Amino acid sequence: MRPALIVIDMVVDFIIGKFGNPYAQEIVPNIKLLIDKFHAKNLPVIYLRDAHTDSDKELSLWGKHAMEGDEGSEIIPELAPKEGDYVIKKRVYSGFYKTELEELLKSLNVDTVILTGTSTHICVLHNSADAFFRGYDVVVISDATASFVPEEHERALRYMKDIHNAKIYTTQEFLERWEE
Repeated sequence: MRPALIVIDMVVDFIIGKFGNPYAQEIVPNIKLLIDKFHAKNLPVIYLRDAHTDSDKELSLWGKHAMEGDEGSEIIPELAPKEGDYVIKKRVYSGFYKTELEELLKSLNVDTVILTGTSTHICVLHNSADAFFRGYDVVVISDATASFVPEEHERALRYMKDIHNAKIYTTQEFLERWEE
């Protein structure tokens, strides 16, 4: 396994801002633990963050949020990227669409993406699909992902497992398997 940790939309607007989500706030320590483990092994940590412009189609559905240049689009301080981490701005649910993500993963020789972040049933799900379609092995960390509604989180995890062949682990389960 040549993994990259992908941290999806852990930005102010989704955690404590416009769409502040207590479930997303609860996953911060697990994501931080995973980031620290990836740093310790000198493995890539990639942040995907919404950075919208006024012309983005998504705004017609959700209203203005995570606008480029606004604080709401910034990664929360608890998970701030370190030197050597990658930050990719995205304007739709998937970080693979019209970004440098796929090129970056290829250049890093990654074969497995470890998905964390919010929202499980929207952005995590779309990144899982696009990774699967491109031939990556997908791992989703169930207690390092969150949705606004727990039932949507569980539904999305089942869908990714059944349809994208994603491996679903808790943070502890993943770390135990990884350390073997």
